Amino acid sequence: MSLCAIFGHYLVFIVVLMPTLVPKSDGKCAFEAIFNFGDSNSDTGGFWAAFPAQAPPNGMTYFKRPVGRATDGRLMIDFLAQALGLPFLSPYLQSIGSDYRHGANFATLASTVLLPNTSLFVTGISPFSLAIQLNQMKEFKVKVDELHSKGHKGASNLPQPDIFGKAIYTFYIGQNDFTSNLASLGIGRVKQSLPQVVSQIASTIKVLYGLGGRTFLVLNLAPVGCYPAFLVELPHNSSDLDAFGCMVSYNNAVVDYNNMLKDALHQTRQGLHNANLIYVDTHAVLLELFHHPTSHGLFFYSTCLACCG
Repeated sequence: MSLCAIFGHYLVFIVVLMPTLVPKSDGKCAFEAIFNFGDSNSDTGGFWAAFPAQAPPNGMTYFKRPVGRATDGRLMIDFLAQALGLPFLSPYLQSIGSDYRHGANFATLASTVLLPNTSLFVTGISPFSLAIQLNQMKEFKVKVDELHSKGHKGASNLPQPDIFGKAIYTFYIGQNDFTSNLASLGIGRVKQSLPQVVSQIASTIKVLYGLGGRTFLVLNLAPVGCYPAFLVELPHNSSDLDAFGCMVSYNNAVVDYNNMLKDALHQTRQGLHNANLIYVDTHAVLLELFHHPTSHGLFFYSTCLACCG
């Protein structure tokens, strides 16, 4: 199954930057592992492994108990792993019960691309920014190579050293860089930092390419101007709302960022021989769901209103 088929099944539209991904003759993906970098949108337990405190209803829909995801069900990264025939990703920070033979998840709730200049206990921003996650990935590869070279028994739950060229590297991060300071700084000042965010993602891909990575999947930002929490928290007036109740100025800023990210990935691809950089337009899919929920089986009279509170 090609990646386009996989994400088409899960309502994600993919734009593939040349050269395109070509499926094997048997129609199955050849990826043997996933290495994920991100925030709560793809955290499978990293944050709660570092700061244990999770309680129900997290996890109650699918897992029937809290399992480290900031949701009561599964995440997109879970569905991707299933579609590739791989197990759910173990968090890098989870010391008990982890199996890294098919990759690792470096994502943590509340992570940013840029290094935070504040404390988790002051603003709630995770200390595990993208740069830290990248350093963890580097250390992971060093340990894999070292333990396998020595025939160490501790390598039994680690992948083979050649896995890094056979893996897909996924990025679902950047939303917290955009939203965490919106209320205090305003949209204008936040937009000034977005080129740095894009640059950091591009430079991280280059480093991973140097470690052997060849296929990179980068998800763009969602239309946060439609999120009920931000409609409550962020300053706006009725003239800034579109026909669906979403904040136009914030969504326009997201579109500007997404275009910047897409252009940066295209430019980055030009300097990486035999690499695949895939830009995933989650924004278009989620905006469609916000605008026309009942057309997709979501029976809400308004997706821009909170269910409670």
